[in-house]
Amino acid sequence: MHRLIKIRILRDFSHLEDRVRRWMDHAFDFQETGAPFRPPVDFYETAQGLVLRLELAGVASEDLAVTLSGQELVIRGQRRPFPPAGATRFIHHEMCYGSFERRFLIPADIDPEGLQARYAEGILEIILPRRVPSSRRIPVQEAE
Repeated sequence: MHRLIKIRILRDFSHLEDRVRRWMDHAFDFQETGAPFRPPVDFYETAQGLVLRLELAGVASEDLAVTLSGQELVIRGQRRPFPPAGATRFIHHEMCYGSFERRFLIPADIDPEGLQARYAEGILEIILPRRVPSSRRIPVQEAE
């Protein structure tokens, strides 16, 4: 009788393990993750202006768009999932995929014509140079 109880416990654990594996396969299915992709950002000031850096590992440069509309800088993109060769199921899954959009209000003293965007090694760097103050001499006319 003692042996029968051991066999039943082992069989129950086996069924439980199968159920947990099926749940994990469904829970970590990378095609259907509900987690939004929100890339981390560093935004800082230098003597020349402002610099914005986004961590975008796995994003192709053709999937990025940077626009400046008035004082709002908008960065849009998409990190596409890649099917791992030979994978039958995920054991652990944390990477997020999908579309993203980040918006930033930019101070008025930035030169929109000098804006630069560079993408290398998974980092998008946007350089926003300060507007060079212009000065001009205003002639003084004599009043009549």
